[in-house]
Amino acid sequence: MGQLAESLITPTLNENGIEIVDIEYLKEQGRWVLRIFIDHENGVNLETCEKASRMISGVLDNSDFIAQSYVLEVSSPGLDRIIKKDRDFIRFSGHKAKIKTFEAIEGQKKFVGILQGLENDHVLLEVDGKEIRLPRSNVKQVKLVVEL
Repeated sequence: MGQLAESLITPTLNENGIEIVDIEYLKEQGRWVLRIFIDHENGVNLETCEKASRMISGVLDNSDFIAQSYVLEVSSPGLDRIIKKDRDFIRFSGHKAKIKTFEAIEGQKKFVGILQGLENDHVLLEVDGKEIRLPRSNVKQVKLVVEL
């Protein structure tokens, strides 16, 4: 569902300098919610979200993409954003991140360190001065860590 939505709305958003970070389509409190996280090189504010919401609604309404009623939510990914796309692994290289894996590696499923990017389908993370290579297929979630 998310990939189809992304393929429909990406061209329109990209024309306006807006990129999709993530899409969720889930049922919350008995209603369907299409939640789209966006980013812009100048940051995301309320005006950016409203503009993106109007564009997304126009594209999805014209495509009859979702048959049932749903609520559209458009927001920024936040400071502790989830990293999913290749370009974001590169963009946020050098930032502190928390990584959760599906299967334990050396007895652990949670790692915190400095994101070093992607290489040969592995997520690279520096932990205590040592580089750890985590197979991307085993990575459940990568999330930036906010340090104040």
